[in-house]
Amino acid sequence: MTIIRSYRNSDKKAVLQLIKTELIPKSHTVHSLDGPLLRAIPRRLQEGLTLVASRTRSSAPVAFIHLMHDKEVLFVDMLVVHSRYQGRQLGRHLMELAETSGRLHGCSKAILYVDKGNEGACRFYGRLGYSTQRFIKELKCYELTKALAT
Repeated sequence: MTIIRSYRNSDKKAVLQLIKTELIPKSHTVHSLDGPLLRAIPRRLQEGLTLVASRTRSSAPVAFIHLMHDKEVLFVDMLVVHSRYQGRQLGRHLMELAETSGRLHGCSKAILYVDKGNEGACRFYGRLGYSTQRFIKELKCYELTKALAT
């Protein structure tokens, strides 16, 4: 059983570890030794909404999603699921909650970015109804979007 809850400051260490071990290795623009970026992440998580999935209300997160609402756009900034917990529908459930939040905030479209070479993420988002809009050469990322029905 997994609990979805709001991010707390006590989650910072576990979330940073998830980013270092699960997200950064798939990135072309960020490296695990990028100190300034890693130091900025806790502030970034305080902006918008961050939800975490954990085994209990007090245990460390095994997955998280960070999102922001900007007028009519839901921006999914990060979605990370620990590799041991992938395939258990955590990512799907977190994305459903993000999209619901976007609709409640009047968003008509969701946008997210996937690093080039992360075919697993592209397939995952494709199954959720996202389509590739363009490749951003400078970031080495694909922009994916989905219309959010109200």
